[in-house]
Amino acid sequence: MIQSDYLIVGQGLAGTALAWTLTKRGYCVHILDRCEPITSSKIAAGLITPITGLRLVVSWRLDEFLPFATRFYRSVEQQTDTHFFELKPMLRLFSSEQEQEQYRERSQTHFPELVSVPEPLADPETFEISRGGFEMIGGQLDVPLYLDVTRRYFESRSWFQQAEIDPVNDLEFQATNVRLPRWNLQADKIIFCEGIHSQHNPWFRTIPFEGAKGEILTLKIPGLKERRVVHRGIWLAHWKEDFYRAGSTYHREQLDCEPTPAGREEICSRLSEFLKLPVEVIDHRAAVRPVIRGRLPIMGLHPEQPQIGFFNGFASKGSLQTPWMADHFSDILEGKVPLEKQLDLSRKLNF
Repeated sequence: MIQSDYLIVGQGLAGTALAWTLTKRGYCVHILDRCEPITSSKIAAGLITPITGLRLVVSWRLDEFLPFATRFYRSVEQQTDTHFFELKPMLRLFSSEQEQEQYRERSQTHFPELVSVPEPLADPETFEISRGGFEMIGGQLDVPLYLDVTRRYFESRSWFQQAEIDPVNDLEFQATNVRLPRWNLQADKIIFCEGIHSQHNPWFRTIPFEGAKGEILTLKIPGLKERRVVHRGIWLAHWKEDFYRAGSTYHREQLDCEPTPAGREEICSRLSEFLKLPVEVIDHRAAVRPVIRGRLPIMGLHPEQPQIGFFNGFASKGSLQTPWMADHFSDILEGKVPLEKQLDLSRKLNF
């Protein structure tokens, strides 16, 4: 059998970050992935937004996660000779007096170093800017390219395999390893990074997943020159040439990957509230985010079968959080640090 240190099931944002992190630490890693055309990672915009929501809250542990993510992506770019990550300005436009008031109250005390107000804020012929707004520096990850170059890198070294794992019948446990006879593989541990698919994995059936469906549009907007990511209820991000992406919806019903007319209408309607140019919808996609109750990622080894691991629950924060969290989880696997209680898998499992 082919021996690895770690088998990683799932090559979305979580599995990809963990695979790179463990590989860079000298471990032999083998990735197994379904290779589905549509997943929440594959349609993700890859936005890292420092200040979010109606209450203008700084993203959790931003000062820790963003510098780490930047170094991580730069390292993978160098390893693969590809460019897929950039720090870039983002524009937040206010839609109400409440948001204006929140900004006045919080900007000088909570995040003065993160924001600026350029003059002019934006082109008034293009955007509705009467209520004002601010600019901040965030990040954007080209997620499809990042995932693709990772797959090609691991595939070229025979460290990647397309496979759909039956987590019960395909796994054989030995005293010191786990085997997958169907694929002639064995490893010290197998780590499941399956996103929303883990809600159907019998090893994790009691984890309280609360999936959230998100829909994204690809638009053609001739004449739009804005290259910042623009936020006002939804986001609008440049892709290439005259093409932009806009989204995203957040719904708890109809948890599938089927785009809906209602989702399209919601995005277009919100966009028309601040964009004054006509748009043409080129593509419409949907996927389900892996949200776990508590809104924090979860990781750890299974308390009843410690050769099985779990690394999941990044919802819409995968681009920002997975690099640091993969490093933290690797430290845990090496016994260097204790697992933070709020991230501990065992707290979410009920036997």
